[in-house]
Amino acid sequence: MELADTIRLLGNVLGRVLLELESPELYDTEERIRALAKAWRSEASPQAGGAGRELAQTIASLPVDRAGEVAGAFALYFDLVNVAEDNQRLERLRREAMEKAPLPVHDSIEEAIRYLKAQGVLPEQMAEVLSKLQVELVLTAHPTEARRRTILSKIQRVAAILEALAQTRLLPEEQENLMAELHFEISALWLTDRARTSQPAVTDEVRTTLYFIGQVFWTALPRIHEMLQKALDRHYPGLKPPARWLRLASWIGGDRDGNPNVTARVTAETLRLHRGLAIETHRQTFQELSRRLSVSDRHIPLSPLLRSWLERRQNFSPHLAMIRQRYPAEPYRLILATLAADLAEASQDDMAARLLSQEPHSAKVNLEELLAPLEAMAEVFPRAIAEGPLLRARRQLEMFGLHGARLDLREDATRLNASLGEVLRALAIEPFYEQLDDRSRRDLLLRLLDQPAPPLSLNPGVSPEAAETWALFRLIARARSIYGADLFGPFIISMAQCTADVLGVLLMARWTGCAEGLQIVPLFETIRALENAPLMMEELFRLPVYRAHLATCPDGQMVMVGYSDSNKDGGFLMSNWAIYRAQERIVQVCHTFGVQLTLFHGRGGTVARGGGPTNRSILAQPGGSVAGRYRLTEQGEVLTSRYSSIPLALRNLEQIVGAVLVASAEIPCKGESTHSIPREKQVSPRTIPEAWRMAMEQMSTASQAAYRRLVYETPGFLEFWKAATPLEEIKLMPIGSRPASRQPGVVHVSRIRAIPWVFSWMQSRFNLPGWYGLGAGLEALLQAQPGALAMLQEWYACWPFFRNLLDNAELSLTKADMPIASLYADLVPDRTLAERIFSDIQDEYRRASHWVMAIKGESELMQAEPVLQRSIRLRNPYVDPLNYIQVEMLRRLRALPEGESEEARALREVIMVTINGIAAGLRNTG
Repeated sequence: MELADTIRLLGNVLGRVLLELESPELYDTEERIRALAKAWRSEASPQAGGAGRELAQTIASLPVDRAGEVAGAFALYFDLVNVAEDNQRLERLRREAMEKAPLPVHDSIEEAIRYLKAQGVLPEQMAEVLSKLQVELVLTAHPTEARRRTILSKIQRVAAILEALAQTRLLPEEQENLMAELHFEISALWLTDRARTSQPAVTDEVRTTLYFIGQVFWTALPRIHEMLQKALDRHYPGLKPPARWLRLASWIGGDRDGNPNVTARVTAETLRLHRGLAIETHRQTFQELSRRLSVSDRHIPLSPLLRSWLERRQNFSPHLAMIRQRYPAEPYRLILATLAADLAEASQDDMAARLLSQEPHSAKVNLEELLAPLEAMAEVFPRAIAEGPLLRARRQLEMFGLHGARLDLREDATRLNASLGEVLRALAIEPFYEQLDDRSRRDLLLRLLDQPAPPLSLNPGVSPEAAETWALFRLIARARSIYGADLFGPFIISMAQCTADVLGVLLMARWTGCAEGLQIVPLFETIRALENAPLMMEELFRLPVYRAHLATCPDGQMVMVGYSDSNKDGGFLMSNWAIYRAQERIVQVCHTFGVQLTLFHGRGGTVARGGGPTNRSILAQPGGSVAGRYRLTEQGEVLTSRYSSIPLALRNLEQIVGAVLVASAEIPCKGESTHSIPREKQVSPRTIPEAWRMAMEQMSTASQAAYRRLVYETPGFLEFWKAATPLEEIKLMPIGSRPASRQPGVVHVSRIRAIPWVFSWMQSRFNLPGWYGLGAGLEALLQAQPGALAMLQEWYACWPFFRNLLDNAELSLTKADMPIASLYADLVPDRTLAERIFSDIQDEYRRASHWVMAIKGESELMQAEPVLQRSIRLRNPYVDPLNYIQVEMLRRLRALPEGESEEARALREVIMVTINGIAAGLRNTG
């Protein structure tokens, strides 16, 4: 079934549901609004009025309940269209695989390995890349998924039905049954509240993430390992990747930055939930294997190692004794059943209670005890059995361990410094620690690190906030002593500014007994911090105490770069360039000091937060910055859109892995993998001409100046932002456990989190963080340097970083919509302020669009991506009614008297539905 046919089918079923469950009047209203929106889009000048004025009048005449129903219909339509597009994408991949076989599909692991072989990468060079290979996805609960989990699960069932309907050999009765199921699911979707009615707890977010781990990643990660191994067997026989080269981590339950709901008790419960999922899933695997692996010892005798293992386990439970008696010649079945029983016993362990108590304990099972018999079986079994489900079980143990995903820990540098300062005062060591300058703090910390740890009581006379921070460090020490070091990822310091921030964490870890092997990761997320990062890392590496600590960390030094806050600080162009420069210089510093580096990319879903195609971003990184190791966050709606099913997850994972392999070999990729840049024209990431760097400096500086002039220096900009976007309503949405602002009650650009900042501008179709300042930067360079346009065109043709940057900006410009944004600007009470700021934004939008098209040789945005361009154009008439409804509801809400009322609550409910719908229509939130 073609995409248009699928969308038509879904639209027809939705129309039928509206007629059956609501009324012909609702259906007629929705159809009239849709027709007016399409007519408005077809007008030569949509801003001038015509159908747009009639559309606004029609929506203004709707009572609030009918407006909510219409918004719900358009929102549900986009949910269904998105499912259809995802299914079509997978179907295209299947067709491509069939048509190209035995050649690999585009952007696959097989294609990457085949390409590297064709470019002359020798086996010993590939072995070097593989020896360093480490790819880690970090799942976060950043609140950008605006839909309920209930809605998402129903949408997944619709996807499964569409996949079944696509089969060509369906009996009429089978098709009829599937259509009935589709009708049921869409009816259930219509009757289900789209928005959450209460804010989720941290543990709710943990359970949602564990769903993805257990239902999707548990199958997908081992299959990606198999894809890589098969590609190596074909092109580099004999080479194998490390056992744990592909891993998962999570921030949920460990990310304290600005979230008072994440406590030591919550972190302990998170660890319990992680371990519970892993142990139960492994138990089910072993139980199933014990049923299937009915190998007789008359065919394959037990090895001495396995015989000895069984002899040590003679004290069998009644169930295991029954298996031994019933299947006396099948000891392998007994071994696997015994492992399943061990895991069943371990699942009874109240991990959270153990972690929060002070009693001595030890874990009931460890990874090595489970792996040893599986490895011994693999050595004696024939290949067909050893490399089937048994091998997959081993890989799942190796990849997920007994915790499913490592739990990262994150806290803000200011909070950490305050917590340390309170204890230093209580111990009469330093009364004014927080007031000391960076150098004085560093010197004090170095002295303390050279001394024995003082005795610390469980409550050393500090504030509850500081006591909670110290409780975390004690929890780390206890958890690692009982369950091993693998349950935790790195300790990340948000807003890290200086070496004292890192040394302070090291001291706190030393004093609580958890320093050894604890990766301490500075997160650089402002322009200034990114500029200072290389010097800070060099200073750290010169300190013997820190080098001694690094020697205990098997994975070396990790450094995190933040895309969201750097964008909010310096704008789109400066943020991207500052991150690029910082990576280059940090790589150089680590090379000078012989330190193994992993760069951790804190990316979000939108271009403003580091989004865009991940594989293209990886290939656009500076030389030496990947080197086999790549770590990135997958957040909110990105997690749902990329990993809602195993096929989608496999496609996204293989694109990431393929790009990491090519980037690590530092051989420019062919064709579309680097946006059709011919290999002979590409510049090496390590040899960017100095003139290009100077021009980028000039351009990014001018861009940052224009951005900050608008956002930080324009009088009344804050008032404009609050009035011309649904910011306040987004802050009230119960979509995450974390407050929208680092300082609750404070609304300022510097204090609001990057997610509501981007979310609010995306909803109002300004999409300002994804492009503003780019036009000013480009124009400044073009005015200063005659012939600069030809140079920029050469950059686009030859420099993957600039090409990726410009393509992402073009996508942001295309998703922005100034006629719709003008509706939001009309909400600003101060008309003079509104017209002045909106005029500045419009001018910069035209400037950026003009120069992007000039550099790319286009006459309209996205001309080189006709499929995506058409998709956005087709979606706009369906998104527009949601924006019109949102603007009308905001206008009514703001006209009400101060205070809460039934009318205000009803209006907010409709606004929440429009926020959901616009996010689905644009396939982006924050």
